[in-house]
Amino acid sequence: MERREVFYSHYYFIAFRDRGSSENGGMWTVIPSSLGEWYADPFLFEWEGRRYLFAERMNRWRLIGSIAVCEIREDGSVTKFKEILKEPFHLSFPNVFEHAGQIYMIPESGTNKDIRLYKAINFPYKWEYVKSLINGGNYVDTSFLTDTKGETAILNSFNWDTRQSRFFKLDFKTMGLFRLPDNPSMMNERNGGNAFEMDGVRFRVLQDCSSEYGSKVMIRRIDSEDYEAGNAADSPFFEISPNNLSLDRCLKPKRCHTYNQSEHLEVIDFLAERFVWFGPVLCVRNKFYYERHKDLLG
Repeated sequence: MERREVFYSHYYFIAFRDRGSSENGGMWTVIPSSLGEWYADPFLFEWEGRRYLFAERMNRWRLIGSIAVCEIREDGSVTKFKEILKEPFHLSFPNVFEHAGQIYMIPESGTNKDIRLYKAINFPYKWEYVKSLINGGNYVDTSFLTDTKGETAILNSFNWDTRQSRFFKLDFKTMGLFRLPDNPSMMNERNGGNAFEMDGVRFRVLQDCSSEYGSKVMIRRIDSEDYEAGNAADSPFFEISPNNLSLDRCLKPKRCHTYNQSEHLEVIDFLAERFVWFGPVLCVRNKFYYERHKDLLG
């Protein structure tokens, strides 16, 4: 192993900017983090005039993800991340949403073989487990394709065991999740965030895993929303490549795989190298961890 591989390690970073600033080449503001952790899978949620950012927190020693939140103030300053949800198993991709005045979260919990629902009992810092919407199957990156204002919503999740995309309908009255027919044209697509609307057109967010995990973000225009019959369709619109990210810090992104937006902001994560003085210890720790969990991690 070369010296650089020992002392330089891959970290995920999160960056944000004002929504719509891409039209004038707006720069992304990178949120700093310590050497002992990194943050990824960002989701924005605006509530009562405040802007919250939820993310996966990865402790470099524990190597199991948990969920954290920070606040992005109107002046662009950012509060420190605070861990808000931790389980004995890996959590990530914290999809926070509101329905009928109640705030919920569906994080990724695929290593626990379920899709779990939590509700806020003291937003944004305290959450309570409600139920497992599905038991069995390593589902990852569960995302909304429709809004959550009606009686039902459409979700899409990627089954890591079968490497196939599945569609579901969430009934808010019963909080039941029902499997929808497979869509042959969307079977191998992996989500990179929630669908969003722009100028009256809806778009979905995917991550390109064709060459490596999460190499870039793909935004696709939704041409048909016939999810319940398995006939939904989309088409390419644009891509967000790590090479094209204009950052306010001297970092060289290698990959980016999650993108989300809210009323005022848009957010993305990216992978980059950073110097780590305790790199040799991390290398030994990672080797034993991944050898022990290789079946679970795929």
